[in-house]
Amino acid sequence: MRTIKQLLEVMLQNQEYFCFGLCGWTRDLYFYDKITCEEKRIMESYIDNNKPSIFSSLDSFRTQLKTGYYWKSGDITPRIKWINKHIKRNS
Repeated sequence: MRTIKQLLEVMLQNQEYFCFGLCGWTRDLYFYDKITCEEKRIMESYIDNNKPSIFSSLDSFRTQLKTGYYWKSGDITPRIKWINKHIKRNS
């Protein structure tokens, strides 16, 4: 079983599977056999337990209320920033 840090690195190495959000990205990595079912569950739990504060910006607050996404759907940039932050936390 890979560590959280390793799984986050897998996400960065497989950006072509990103479509809408972190959880969907994780599911797609599982569907394309990049991570196991157990790793998918671990990542979904990690994302849920480490979600960005809805008060970090007014824009993210509005987005989360309207769509359930932490950031605008389909925008990979803030998600990569979040992943890099959590790679450092898990180093």
